[in-house]
Amino acid sequence: MVALWRIEETKEELFDLLPEGWKAKLDIDSMSRHNVAARVLAHTVCPDFDSIEKDEYGKPYFVSKDYPISITHAGEYAGFMYTEDRQCGIDIEQITDRIERIKHKFIREDEMAFTESGLKGMYMVWCAKEAMYKYYGLKALDFKANLRLRFEPFQHTGVLQGNISKNEYEKTMNLDYQFFDEYLLIHTQ
Repeated sequence: MVALWRIEETKEELFDLLPEGWKAKLDIDSMSRHNVAARVLAHTVCPDFDSIEKDEYGKPYFVSKDYPISITHAGEYAGFMYTEDRQCGIDIEQITDRIERIKHKFIREDEMAFTESGLKGMYMVWCAKEAMYKYYGLKALDFKANLRLRFEPFQHTGVLQGNISKNEYEKTMNLDYQFFDEYLLIHTQ
């Protein structure tokens, strides 16, 4: 299940939308508006579940259910994903030129064809690798050495194939993507 929400409320208005049990565990002063919005979205999608905590690697999880979840936020959007039977990862990015400064840190030589599509191609690589990183959930992944995307010309929506490879761990997966407005949303299947 994937959900996306355009955030229009203030942080305080968002906080008021959470159940009391969730509010008691959160420090609103240390949280961003986006982080609160992602939790409101998670509660909206799964209203019967207890609050969200983070494990030792920073991966979010529901206290009361053993469903893998992933959250994301960028610009005016928050996103949430959960599954019942497999790991998951979701990422949303607002497409701006800031990505050009760091492309050398995450784009492999065999992924350079993505850059021929400019900012959209660079974000395709970054966003997909963020989703795979969240899927893996154990941190310590190098975006160039451990994460790889197979290039195919891309459209407005579609599917990419990615691979995570670290030590004995090897996982090939499909990722759904969608461009809209000045955003890109990618999540694991």
